[in-house]
Amino acid sequence: MRTIRFRAALAVLAAGVLTLGAVSTAAATPLPNAPFGGWGKCPIANPETSTCVDVVVKGGEMNINGLKVPIPSGSLNIAGGVAYRENPDAEFGFDQIFIPPNDGTKGVYSTPIEVPGGIFGLGIPFPGGLTTIKATVEPVALPTVDAFQLGVTLPARLKISNPLLGGNCYLGSASNPIMFKLGVTENGVLEEVPGFPDTAAVRNVKHADQTFAVPGASGCGLFGALNWAVNLRANVPSSTGHNSLATTSDVFNIGADSLRTQ
Repeated sequence: MRTIRFRAALAVLAAGVLTLGAVSTAAATPLPNAPFGGWGKCPIANPETSTCVDVVVKGGEMNINGLKVPIPSGSLNIAGGVAYRENPDAEFGFDQIFIPPNDGTKGVYSTPIEVPGGIFGLGIPFPGGLTTIKATVEPVALPTVDAFQLGVTLPARLKISNPLLGGNCYLGSASNPIMFKLGVTENGVLEEVPGFPDTAAVRNVKHADQTFAVPGASGCGLFGALNWAVNLRANVPSSTGHNSLATTSDVFNIGADSLRTQ
């Protein structure tokens, strides 16, 4: 019953946003008194943008076939706008289309995450970071963010960084991405914002996905000579059912017109 009420509240919120958004394009800079901040990434100059969304990952863990990688707070952020286009067959009567910022990021902002154990899995440091491995989530296509039910889909690749691997070492690619489909497992706490009726902050939303596959490595070392070593260390390729991603996030929604000067 709590889940139904929670989603109904978000649906009412988003429906109100739908009727208000995509009218004014007067300003490309958010109002200074807008709640939460960080809305500068929302493409409010685009007339289709009805809702601005900001998903801030606060922590979690990725498990690739037994290789567990903690996800630090602030290491992943998805931000942009959402447009609503009528579709009678969709759950709420329209499709939600993610509109990225005009900065070339596809709306995905990530920082390198250190892989525990390093290159040998032993955690023994070497000078110059020769044994350190870091992984960075890079989008290969636009994400989708469900402004109603707060689910996130992200087609991505993982950039694997180490001095010996060169700058083009990846798990996944544009043609064979890692497809994260993060559904909500715990709703979190819905906060309303006084003075901004089309705004919500949902704290500590739990997302999870156990369906994605992870392809083998490519581009690691000279002419891919170290692909085998990365595959061995990362336990890849790894098919669906052997991997998982769990995160805790704060999700912020605001009507785009609340950020536009009138």
